[in-house]
Amino acid sequence: MKETEDANGIKDKIIETIRTILPEATAETSMRNTPSWDSLKTLQIVMALDEDDIAIPFERIADIRSVADILAIAAS
Repeated sequence: MKETEDANGIKDKIIETIRTILPEATAETSMRNTPSWDSLKTLQIVMALDEDDIAIPFERIADIRSVADILAIAAS
């Protein structure tokens, strides 16, 4: 149970951080359904996550197209 709680806490923290850049973000948010999300926003999100000690490997940044992608990369 503790592991699930930790995973949910990380997910919540990631979404909260993303909302500092994209206030409307949810777990379903993607570049496809959010016109304001462009490549610059992706970099801003990655930098904000890094400030919160959530590292996204440089080589994976180009793979990010949605909040779900960020959650999956952060979990790996």
